[in-house]
Amino acid sequence: MWDRDQTVLGVMLAIVFVIVLVLFAIFYHFRYRRRRKHPHNKDTVRKKFFKKSLSMKETLSYFSNNWDLSGKLVEEVYTDRYEHTEEAYIFNIEESHKLSSFSKIRLSVEDGRYIRIRASWRESIPYSIDIRAKRSNIEWYLLGIEIPVMSEVYRIFTKSPNIWKKIFKDNIILDQFLDVHKSTVLIFIREEYVELLVLDERVAIDLILTVLRIEEAVRSPTLEIKATKVEKLRCYNCRDLIDPTEEYCDKCNSPRPICIVCHLDLRISEMKEIVTLPCCGVYAHRSHLNKWLKIKSQCPNCLADISDW
Repeated sequence: MWDRDQTVLGVMLAIVFVIVLVLFAIFYHFRYRRRRKHPHNKDTVRKKFFKKSLSMKETLSYFSNNWDLSGKLVEEVYTDRYEHTEEAYIFNIEESHKLSSFSKIRLSVEDGRYIRIRASWRESIPYSIDIRAKRSNIEWYLLGIEIPVMSEVYRIFTKSPNIWKKIFKDNIILDQFLDVHKSTVLIFIREEYVELLVLDERVAIDLILTVLRIEEAVRSPTLEIKATKVEKLRCYNCRDLIDPTEEYCDKCNSPRPICIVCHLDLRISEMKEIVTLPCCGVYAHRSHLNKWLKIKSQCPNCLADISDW
């Protein structure tokens, strides 16, 4: 009896062992061997299986070749939770260039992962929109709008929903945003500038071209947009005009007035609704900071405890 039980147990263990080997072989094939399926195309394999690391030199070369522009490399030290140096490249745009809707473009690479582009309009546009990746947790600070299909992958915020719903009826614009949503973190199209945060150079180029198409639509007389006066971005300290592509005031070096909670630009006209945090001096909408403090007791910038403030 004992020998028969041992035999049955041995057969069962052998079966289990064979099953494990088969499963491992299948895993090995799909996890590793498939990488060698196209050994002649190493770049494709690398992009598919490894997270791409961006460098300023390669990114700059890509943009320079596509845009046929020249500019200057600058180094800036600024504080955002911690002090660090950032390299940025500044393109000044000629009026005869294909990107002449912009007067200046600022390009930077952050953490070897993100490409940030800020481009200032040569002439302000009357309406703004913020488009953020669906994974953003910012939705409870701002009132969003729903645009069919777009809202499945993005969170969309604007004070002029009817205008933007008309613009997104353009299927080319809509399809372009949908095609790049996996590599896009945010798209701000604001009165004075455009800001993009993306994971890929090609996506950035495509989005810039799409933004220019949007600008044409916004300025088109068929959209029947009434001209509105755009309040310029000014420093809260010295009241001097601020370059919308920069982080600091050129005159007094004060930080650009942006709400640290919702990341919207702050205007002089809304100063009564703005608070300055005592720990690091950043600004915030009073209502947004109150909502923040109900969830966290830390400063959203430097993480200092402000529960007693």
